Amino acid sequence: MRIVGPLIAVVMIVAGAYVAFAGMGWIGTGHKSSGAANGGALLSGLGVALAITVLKRPKR
Repeated sequence: MRIVGPLIAVVMIVAGAYVAFAGMGWIGTGHKSSGAANGGALLSGLGVALAITVLKRPKR
């Protein structure tokens, strides 16, 4: 059960990067959207924060 958190974090990072790059026009049809770029960056950042939180060992 301990693998679910890191797996969700990786999916969030990859999906956010894809949305951000598509919003910047680097991949996909080339249409730029600042909302998609910002939303993708936010999703990736939250994925990184989740990974740090889940993978940090508890203090004893």
